[in-house]
Amino acid sequence: MRRVAVLDRNGTIYRDKQECLDHLDLLESIEAPVHGIEVVKLTKLNAESNLYKVIWFKTQDDVYEKAREFIREQMFGIWNYAEFK
Repeated sequence: MRRVAVLDRNGTIYRDKQECLDHLDLLESIEAPVHGIEVVKLTKLNAESNLYKVIWFKTQDDVYEKAREFIREQMFGIWNYAEFK
């Protein structure tokens, strides 16, 4: 699979690490909520994830910094794309 910053798979948008961080900057600038993030390993047919690669935010307190930290810690190796919820 060719590496691209943003992928649209059947209406689900996946972003690579840098694009996720840039997207968070945009969301923060317009004060848009972030409800959750799921880090995935993309294959030709589907997106695979696990319990440790998903975070849900109950409140929006410090949500952008918490989301950045999660992305920096969880997106590495084969876990190279994420979906914002």
